[in-house]
Amino acid sequence: MSPSQEQSVYEQLNDILGLRGLITAAVNIFDHDVEQLMQRVFRKTDFAVKSVVDSLLGSTGPLADLSVRLKVLLGLGVLATETYHDIEHYLALKVRLNNESKEYALSSTLTLEFLRQLHSVADKTILQKIENDLQTAATGVQDNKDSLLLQVKTLRSEKILRSCLLLSVNTICEQLHIESPL
Repeated sequence: MSPSQEQSVYEQLNDILGLRGLITAAVNIFDHDVEQLMQRVFRKTDFAVKSVVDSLLGSTGPLADLSVRLKVLLGLGVLATETYHDIEHYLALKVRLNNESKEYALSSTLTLEFLRQLHSVADKTILQKIENDLQTAATGVQDNKDSLLLQVKTLRSEKILRSCLLLSVNTICEQLHIESPL
């Protein structure tokens, strides 16, 4: 991945505050990158082949859906199984968040559970430390929800979890920016 592409991913996600917004933006980035990968894999110069491939990949074609495209790329061996599963986890979380009216904080247990499932998050020990910090802070200040200690630990945890999400998206995007092996 070139530095400009990397900056683009970070720039697209940097100003988004909530979990729902981050996940939605990440899925949009994956959709774009998978589209570009599909174009590289199925790039053909022969008019007959090109017209068939274009109709399959078009917005109304059977390969228009991101999940279907991922399965095709996985089946062809272009996409690693871990990358496939990570993107599927992002898609599932996006659907869940869109079906719920509740807004989740980045420091929620949902975020921690989600990040634990991802192959693109290399250091899972940091997630356990964050969970322990949040539990300790919450139990130590149950009587005072406005505690400065709780606020500081929550803010610190949100920044770390945001960084984990951004690194995960960037790692997945790097794996999508490959040349066609076919």
